[in-house]
Amino acid sequence: MSKPTSKTLIGGFVVGAVVLAIVGVVIFGSGKFFTKKQEYVLFFDDSIKGLNIGAPVMFQGVKIGSVTDIKVTLDPKDLSMWTPVYIEIEPRRIATLGEDVHVSRMRDLIERLRPKERVAKFVERGLRAQLQMQSLVTGKLFVAFLFRPEAPVKLKGFEKKYLEIPTIQTAMQEMAERIEKLPIEEILNKVLAAVDGIEKVVNSPEVEKTIGSLNQTLEDIQKLIRNVDHQVGPLASGIEKTLGDTRKLVQNVNNQVAPLSSSIKETVGDYGKLARDVHGQVPPLVSSIEKTLETTRGALEQSKGTLAVAESNLGEDSPLLVELDNALREVGAAARSIRLLTDYLKRHPEALLKGKGSSGGK
Repeated sequence: MSKPTSKTLIGGFVVGAVVLAIVGVVIFGSGKFFTKKQEYVLFFDDSIKGLNIGAPVMFQGVKIGSVTDIKVTLDPKDLSMWTPVYIEIEPRRIATLGEDVHVSRMRDLIERLRPKERVAKFVERGLRAQLQMQSLVTGKLFVAFLFRPEAPVKLKGFEKKYLEIPTIQTAMQEMAERIEKLPIEEILNKVLAAVDGIEKVVNSPEVEKTIGSLNQTLEDIQKLIRNVDHQVGPLASGIEKTLGDTRKLVQNVNNQVAPLSSSIKETVGDYGKLARDVHGQVPPLVSSIEKTLETTRGALEQSKGTLAVAESNLGEDSPLLVELDNALREVGAAARSIRLLTDYLKRHPEALLKGKGSSGGK
C-alpha cells in the first residue's frame, strides 16, 4: 500500500510556484504590470502608413511610452473616416528634477493630466504630437512629443473616453503643402519662355556667325602656335649663341678692367702732378704779365706825349697822325686784354690746363 501524499508538501510547491511567477513578472516585465500609465488619443491628418502598434512615443529622443492601438473610426454625421492612434505614457520615464525645462514640463503634464483644464493648459504652452521617421530603410514611424506654441490647436473631439492631444503635420507634409501653394503653372510658363528665348538666341544667325568667327580665330591661333613652335628651336640657338658671346665679352672686359684701372690711376696722378706744377707757375706768370702790363702802360703814356707833340707839328688830317692814333688804340686794347687775362688766371689758375669754361668770365 503506497504512502499518502503530504498536503504540506503540495502546499509548499504551490506557494513556491506562485512566488516564482511573481518574481518572473517583476523581473522580466520590468515592473510593467505595476506601472501607472496614462492613455491618450491622437488624430493625424497625415497618412499613418509605417506606424505600427508598439511604436515608441518619444520626447527629445527619450522613449516615454508606446502606441497601444490604431483604429479606423466612421463619423455617422458626415460619413467621414478617421484613424485615431491610442498611446500610453509612463510617467516614471519622464526625467526628474534638474533636467531640461521642457522635460520638466512634460513630467508635470504626464503626472497630472487627468483634468481637461490641465490638458488645455499644457496644450496652450505648445504641447503637440508629430509623426516622425524612425528608419529610412524600413519606413517605420514613431510619435514624437514636442513644444510648438506657434502651431494652431486642432482637436477632433470624437473620442470622449481619452484625453486628446493636438497634432501637427510632418515635415514632409509641410513641405508638400508649401510646394502646392507655389504658382507652379506660372513658374513653368516662365521657364518655357526662358527656354524659347534661349533657343532663339542659339539658333540666331548672329550666333552662327560668332561661332564661325570663333572657329576661324581658333584656327589662326593654332597656326600661330605651330609657327612659334617652328621658330622656338632657331630662337633658342640664337639666344644660346648670344649668351656665349656675352660671356666672352664679360670675360674680356674683366680682363681689361685691371690694366685700365691702373692706367686711369696713373693718368689721374700725372694730371694731379701737372695741375700742381701749373698752379706753382701761375703766380710767376701773373707777375710777369703784370710787369709787361706796366711796361705797356709806360709806353702808352710816352706814346700819348709823342702824339701830342705830333699833333702840334702835323696837321689833323696827316696820315702819320692817323696811323699813330690807331696804333695807340690797339696798344690800349692789348693792355686791357692782358689785364683781364691776369685777373682771370688769379681766380682760375686751372684754366691753363682745362681752358676757359662757360663760367670763366664770371
